[in-house]
Amino acid sequence: MQKIGISKPNKSLERYLDWLNYFNVAYEILDWNKKEDLTKINDCKGLILTGGVDIYPEIYCDWETDKERGNFIPERDGFELKLLEQAIEKNLPVLGICRGCQLINVYYKGNLIYDIESIRNVNHNKISEEEPRMHEVNIYEGTILKNIIGLENGIVTSTHHQSVDRVGEGLAVNAKSSDGIVEGIEYLNKSSNHFLLGIQWHPEKFSDFNNPFSKNILYKFVEETLKS
Repeated sequence: MQKIGISKPNKSLERYLDWLNYFNVAYEILDWNKKEDLTKINDCKGLILTGGVDIYPEIYCDWETDKERGNFIPERDGFELKLLEQAIEKNLPVLGICRGCQLINVYYKGNLIYDIESIRNVNHNKISEEEPRMHEVNIYEGTILKNIIGLENGIVTSTHHQSVDRVGEGLAVNAKSSDGIVEGIEYLNKSSNHFLLGIQWHPEKFSDFNNPFSKNILYKFVEETLKS
């Protein structure tokens, strides 16, 4: 059975696995603590980059603050950037979720809003450890994401305090929240044969996995892995 590779988050791995298991998707966990796991991407048909700890800001030409010092995992950043590089070289489908969306943008030389609440004066963070915030997202016409979801807007999960700011080279925004925060990215060139999608929400945290903002994302990703 073909497997997709999923990068191990620093917490809440079981949420992702519940989501994949619900749809009977076979997977291989790629652990940033194990350098040998970089080679496991060779046996995978796609790559999911998960959410988690903030990306080390110097990677996208920002700087760490005294408040946040020591709260990053550069080893994970390096591991996942190498995974992403390999996936692109091998033409494997890539799905970036939350931090994963941000990592894709950073890989393509974009940057991030360091803290949405202090810079944009809006709150996209989770309500509690177990309860995500919910908000509206508006999907742009003519995007791959619009084709996947089939809706102009909807309500999604939100557990982040950072987001895409300047969009990376060759990428385009495909969705924004009602308060103007980037909620998704994809290739600017819609004719690209390589599938790459970044979403800021967490499809694995929906109470109903059959919600199109959860189910449709995974179905499309799995469909693309059958081509690789």
